[in-house]
Amino acid sequence: MDIKLTNVNFSYPEKPNKVIINIPSWSLNRSEHTFIYGPSGVGKSTLLGLLSGLLRAQQGDITIFGHQLAKMSNRQRDKFRANTIGYVFQTFNLIPYLDAFENIQLASYFADTTSSASLEQEITALLNNLNIPEADRKQPVSRLSIGQQQRIAIARALINKPKLLIADEPTSSLDKDNRDKFMKLLMSVVKDKDITLLFVSHDMSLAHYFNHVESIQDFNQVEDKISC
Repeated sequence: MDIKLTNVNFSYPEKPNKVIINIPSWSLNRSEHTFIYGPSGVGKSTLLGLLSGLLRAQQGDITIFGHQLAKMSNRQRDKFRANTIGYVFQTFNLIPYLDAFENIQLASYFADTTSSASLEQEITALLNNLNIPEADRKQPVSRLSIGQQQRIAIARALINKPKLLIADEPTSSLDKDNRDKFMKLLMSVVKDKDITLLFVSHDMSLAHYFNHVESIQDFNQVEDKISC
């Protein structure tokens, strides 16, 4: 298994006795495209935070492509995340006063990237595929629509050609046409680049795109749920 969780437990510091994640064993194979669903409060976003190294488990082992996250320093995790994991955040996490190009270029800060010219070409190609008009690419992203900001966040997650792409409700702000275009682009990219995809959503109409569909409640053994 290329991604494996063993005896992982997590509680937030402000509520140390409230267990959010209790996963005895869970794994993904490389190149698998997995859709995780479940109602609010069952730990979906927390799981993604643990897998990306943004959160650290109090107990257990998280191994991604042979690397144990618990054995890495903060700097090593940042480097590993930049080179290995793409993340589409539910709340975008864009810098509002930077434009689309600048926001996407930030993703390469910690990564081992190619030349500036090549990077600019790749950003342009992604923005073309995601239907961001040229006139909007040099504006602060705060001036763009929510749907445009979401697509820029998607491009940022893809720019470093990650081995693992984590998506947390990435289509929540897109209309049906742009949602369908995004899903077709996403699935094309992950298949072409051999990317392992972990996708979380409440929208069960998207499940047919994936070869593995699973409820988080099937493997997160927490009885008392809270919002997270």
